[in-house]
Amino acid sequence: MDERPRSALGRYRSDLRNVIGSSASAYGYTLTVWSTGSVLSHAYGLPSPPLVFSFFLGAVVGFVVVGLMAFGGVTVEFGKQSNRVQLWGSFRFVSVGLAVGTAWFLSAHVPSMPGWPLGSLVATVCYFAVVGAENAAAGVGSDSRG
Repeated sequence: MDERPRSALGRYRSDLRNVIGSSASAYGYTLTVWSTGSVLSHAYGLPSPPLVFSFFLGAVVGFVVVGLMAFGGVTVEFGKQSNRVQLWGSFRFVSVGLAVGTAWFLSAHVPSMPGWPLGSLVATVCYFAVVGAENAAAGVGSDSRG
């Protein structure tokens, strides 16, 4: 009788670990984009629709730049390698903080029109580049853990 609650709790914890693990990078990038947009809105005011489009285009270009650095091309497949990482490597304090801080610094020195796309571009590049370092430090792909 005591095994059923532990078994259900065990299944819950296993599912929760899967959700947290698969969401870690998206969670951090969501924090980065929202915070960067807020910092830029504070610096420049609310963006017009063309500036919103320039913001998302800057983020896409930043993602492409980092993707090309990581894979060396756009036709490379990914997702088959082990993606094991210690939980502390997914907290994203450093990657989000540096990305948003970089956009904040840029907003103090660049006018609105280039600031919106450049802000999202540098935040995206910074976030993903630092996430790579965070994951490496936390042991992504390490087969030494059970």
